[in-house]
Amino acid sequence: PPSVLQQLSSTLNKRIAEHHEVAGRGYQTSYSYITDLQFKPIAILSIPYFENDTFNERALEGSLYNLAIVYFSLLIVALIVAYFISKYITKSLKTIEQRLDKTRLLSRNEKITLKSAPAEISELVSAYNAMIDEIENSKALLAQSEREQAWREMAKQVAHEIKNPLTPMRLSVQSFQRKANRETQSSELTNEFCESLIQQIDILSNISTAFSALTNMPAKNDENFNFVPVIKRTLDIFNTDYIHFTYSDSDITAVFDRDQLGRVVTNLVKNAMQATENTPMPHIEVSLYKDNDCITLKVKDNGIGIKETDRDKIFEPRFTTKTSGSGLGLAMVKNIILSYGGTISFTSEVGKGSEFTAVLAHFLKTNQT
Repeated sequence: PPSVLQQLSSTLNKRIAEHHEVAGRGYQTSYSYITDLQFKPIAILSIPYFENDTFNERALEGSLYNLAIVYFSLLIVALIVAYFISKYITKSLKTIEQRLDKTRLLSRNEKITLKSAPAEISELVSAYNAMIDEIENSKALLAQSEREQAWREMAKQVAHEIKNPLTPMRLSVQSFQRKANRETQSSELTNEFCESLIQQIDILSNISTAFSALTNMPAKNDENFNFVPVIKRTLDIFNTDYIHFTYSDSDITAVFDRDQLGRVVTNLVKNAMQATENTPMPHIEVSLYKDNDCITLKVKDNGIGIKETDRDKIFEPRFTTKTSGSGLGLAMVKNIILSYGGTISFTSEVGKGSEFTAVLAHFLKTNQT
C-alpha cells in the first residue's frame, strides 16, 4: 500500500511493523525492502504473523504463584509467632489467675514471682503483690484487735472475780492482827505473818486494778496545760538520781488528760527502771520536745534491752519479761497514745538498752487569751 511505501521511505532501517485485528484477534505485519547487489530496492517483503501472549501469561501466572507462596509462608510464620507469644503471655496470666483463685483473707497467701515477664504483666504482678502485703498487714491488725478484745473481755471477768474477795480478806487479816497483838505474846511472829498476807493481798489488788484500768479506761478529761511541770512532778515520785529529764522548751502546751499523761510517763519509766535493775550504773533519760504540731516524749535506758523474739509482742496485754508485774503497763500506754491519734514505737539493742518514743500528733496548741 502507498502508506507502507511512504513509511518505509521515511525510516532509517527500512523496516516497519503494523498492528491489525481480524475477528477480534490481533496480528502484526512486518514490511521491509528487498534490495539488489547495489542496495537498490527492488521489492517489498510483507510477513504477517499472529500475536501470541502465552509466554507473558505464563510468566505472570508464575509470578503470581510465587507471590502467593511467599504471602502464605509469611502468614504461617506470623501465626506460629503469634501462637508462641500468646502462649507466653497467657502463661503469666494463667499463673496470676490461679493465685487469685487461691487468695483467701484468712489463709496464708503467696506472692507471685515471674521471670522475664512483659512490662504490663510485671506491673500487674507488682499490684497483686502489693495487695497481698496489704492483706497480710490487715490480717495482723485484725488478729491483734481480736486478741486485745478477747483479753479485755476476759480481764473484766477476772478483775471482778479477784477484787470481790480481796477487801473482806484484808479486813479479816487486819482484825486478826489486832486481836493477836492483844491476846498473845508472840506478836512479832504474828505481825510478820499478817504483814506478808496483807502484802500479797495488795499485790492481787494492784493486779486487779491494772486489769480494770486496761479494760475500762476512764473518760478523758482533756485540758490545755503545760506538759513540763506535770512530767517533773511525776518523776519526783521515783526519787532516784539516775533519772534525768530534759526538754526543748519550758512551755510545751497541748490538749491532753493530766492523769493519763502521768500514767504514760509512770509506766514507761517503771519499765526502764526494771530493765536497769542489774545494770551497774543505771541511767534513764526522759526527754520532751515539740516540733511543728507534734509533741514527742522519749524514755531511754541503758538496761538489758529487748530480745528480737519479744519485740512483736511487747505492747500486747499480759506479755511481760519480768518476774513480777502484770504485763499491762505498755499495753495501757499504747491505748492512751492511740486514743489521742498518736504513735508509739521503740528501738532496742540487747545488752545496751532501749528507747521508747511516743508521738502525740495534731494536739499541740498555743495559749490563747
